[in-house]
Amino acid sequence: MRLILTTLLLQFTVVAGLQAQTSPPEYTTQRVEGAVPTIDGKLDDPAWDQVAWGTNFFQRQPDDAAPVSQETAFKILYDNRYLYVAWRAFDSDPDKIEERLGRRDDFPGDWVEINFDSFNDKRTGFSFSASASGVRGDEFISNDGNDWDSSWNPYWFFKAQTDDQGYTAEARIPFSQLRFGKAESQTWGLQVNRRLFREQEMSSWAPVKQNQPGWVSRFGVLKGLEGIKPRRPLEIQPYVLGQVRTGGDFPENDPFDRQTDERLSVGLDGRIGITNDVVVDFTINPDFGQVEADPGAINLDGFQIFFREQRPFFVEGRNIFDYRLTQAEAGGPYNGDLLFYSRRIGGAPSRFVGENTGVGRFVRQPENTTILGAAKVSGKTRQGLSLGLLSSFTEREFATIIDNNGETKEQVEPFTSYNVGRVQQDFNDGQSTIGVMLTSVNRDLQTPELEFLHNSAYSSGLDLVHRWKDRAWQLRANMVWSQVRGTEAAITRTQTAFEHNFQRPDADHLRVDSTATRLSGTGGTLALGEFDGNWVFESGVTFRSPGLELNDIGFLNNTEQVNFFAWGARRWRNPTKAFNRFQWNHNIYAGWDWSGEALNRSYNTNIWGQFKNFSNFRFFLNLEQQDISRNALRGGPLFRRPPGYALGGGIGTDQRKKFRTYFYFNGGQGYDKNVMGGQVGLEFAYQPTDALSLYLEPSFNPSTRRDQYITTLQDGERTGYVHGQIKQQVFSLTMRATYNITPDFTIQYYAQPFVARGVYDEFKIVDDPLAKNFDNRFIIFPESAVNFNQETNRYQIDDDTDRAVDWEFRDPDFNFLQFRSNLVIRWEYRPSSTLFLVWSQGTSGGTDPSKSVFSAITEDLFAGDLRNTFLVKGTYRLVR
Repeated sequence: MRLILTTLLLQFTVVAGLQAQTSPPEYTTQRVEGAVPTIDGKLDDPAWDQVAWGTNFFQRQPDDAAPVSQETAFKILYDNRYLYVAWRAFDSDPDKIEERLGRRDDFPGDWVEINFDSFNDKRTGFSFSASASGVRGDEFISNDGNDWDSSWNPYWFFKAQTDDQGYTAEARIPFSQLRFGKAESQTWGLQVNRRLFREQEMSSWAPVKQNQPGWVSRFGVLKGLEGIKPRRPLEIQPYVLGQVRTGGDFPENDPFDRQTDERLSVGLDGRIGITNDVVVDFTINPDFGQVEADPGAINLDGFQIFFREQRPFFVEGRNIFDYRLTQAEAGGPYNGDLLFYSRRIGGAPSRFVGENTGVGRFVRQPENTTILGAAKVSGKTRQGLSLGLLSSFTEREFATIIDNNGETKEQVEPFTSYNVGRVQQDFNDGQSTIGVMLTSVNRDLQTPELEFLHNSAYSSGLDLVHRWKDRAWQLRANMVWSQVRGTEAAITRTQTAFEHNFQRPDADHLRVDSTATRLSGTGGTLALGEFDGNWVFESGVTFRSPGLELNDIGFLNNTEQVNFFAWGARRWRNPTKAFNRFQWNHNIYAGWDWSGEALNRSYNTNIWGQFKNFSNFRFFLNLEQQDISRNALRGGPLFRRPPGYALGGGIGTDQRKKFRTYFYFNGGQGYDKNVMGGQVGLEFAYQPTDALSLYLEPSFNPSTRRDQYITTLQDGERTGYVHGQIKQQVFSLTMRATYNITPDFTIQYYAQPFVARGVYDEFKIVDDPLAKNFDNRFIIFPESAVNFNQETNRYQIDDDTDRAVDWEFRDPDFNFLQFRSNLVIRWEYRPSSTLFLVWSQGTSGGTDPSKSVFSAITEDLFAGDLRNTFLVKGTYRLVR
């Protein structure tokens, strides 16, 4: 009975404290008098006696109405150059403290954290995390906690140690790594957090309810900062790189002798403060050889494949340049549209001059465009003005050709400049923002062979986010404009590209202008939502005009469409009898083309949550009522695809365990059963020791589609949109291993074999593209009309029995194999100065399509020569 009464009293005390605390908590720091603390994690320096402990933490997860399981306390001191932070994480059972190791920003095991809103703008902050095992984590917070940028790697120090009361940590953070104003007396926003790993409990000094929107705006207050002066950062990081590449599928008589390539290069990264608020980051002759390879992917629907940015210069500070035309919550086909997509810089050359024949013709084609240099300006003023400017230049690239006429060079990529500018202004006490973004691409086209490219491309965006009622309600709106310029051939190519399809024969509102030398377009989104409490929703409309073109520097999936979206959710964020948390979402989508023709209607419902035993789950159901595509026929008329349903989900074990699994699946089919497919995968994660973690993920994706587009052909005045039935299999196996010798010395391995197989039969051409009955949509060729010429590897079809070939196309069957791996040894021998040793392997090619994916991957994956790359890279960071 005494235990029950004590528990009830504690719960009442916490609830009453939250209700009574109408103003945020405050902490008053003090300038160090005498010797500064020694950063050893022991907290035994006399300096710490000069300030009081900050205490009274509140549980945030899993139950924000319950008291914390273990108490936490902190102290803050400062001098002219540094902030000093001490944490005391009490633990009644110190032996259960989880001291898992990981790389920087892995946030393993138990950790404590401090967040500073040094501008006190209630939107942005700087986060520093210290794990009990000694692993650093640091993130730049923006958009009131909706964006956390872990690529931000400031120069700071900390040490941690465990004792019989729990664990402690000490940190020294240079003021030069933060941005703040010049006021003699400063007030900052402050938040201190802790994760208790074994209970999956998150607690915070300033209370934040799980159903409340916002993060930085909920911070407490840090007072007592007197006489600190903003320091302009000055950081220089030179690097030296040596690289050797061996192997590869090159002819034995290759005159370029590419079996072994050697390279030695130097470069420089740096950061210079224009003011304390605004800094310039730059890179000269950058190299990103230590970056993990992209995963395998294949796409038969014509849309671009989106690969995430992994290069450090472009990743760090990217939040200011993240201009999404539609937010992720809206879903639908415009989810990935971006005004700026940094992977456009330094990508593969635009022109491909041909293959090696091995007999009389040899080609050396650059794999990527060389980035000569890049610089970006970023910062935020005390008045709430955020600024971002980025400029980059790429080299003119040439392919070298040796044939019977000797050696020649052909240009495959022009010298190009890329520029991005972004400005945002906060107002209404940080609840609202208005912003502008401008981009430009300019190419120096000096050869007619490259005149299919735009010589210039410009885009701009205007966006507004307005929140009210303590950030519960939100109105967001944006508008974008683009214009590309080039030769008549370049603009005609854009008009007839997959995303635009001005040549559609059934589109009276579109017309290809073969004399145009520029093309303009617009797009935009308007949405209204409520995000506070147990019930949340958002609804809006988004559009892209036919002439919108962003793909020179952005990412654009489609155009000439208007989409409506709406979603709502019921959230249970605190524990119930069965769940720690649970959410049920509903989404509806509808789309039209520019003429008002209805294209798609669909509904989605999904649930996700966590059981009381900390296992997690998600399940979804998609229902399509209509699916009409303006792209499926690659410039042909609108085409009806089979609507259908899909369902799937996943369930995972307790993430606290040393051995964890996650099983996921999905499957579906058209209502007429002419399309069906699915995917099944299983993730294994095992941490046998604190220093070693292993990960394995096999995935298999079989599918069958009777209306797979193959090609478009002409037979006199007839246009044939050739389709076939494809039976496809995709298999991948992702493997990762990480071993931490120390928190700053890691060995990482990544590998992924990937195979995709497609076998076609039942060839047909489109007859009535909008027919509701599948069989009325096509003319299916009988087997007697189809002949396969093995010598030319082409199909020949006589569909009118005149014994003449009407349609001819190459065999579309494929069996694509790829293997990519990286072994990276990373030693941060002093803070932010790193030595990399890298071994990369790769091979890709094709094999017999009659083999299953499992036969192909076991028998032929390494049939070709592996390309090996050995790289040594050292950096040294000088900080003033």
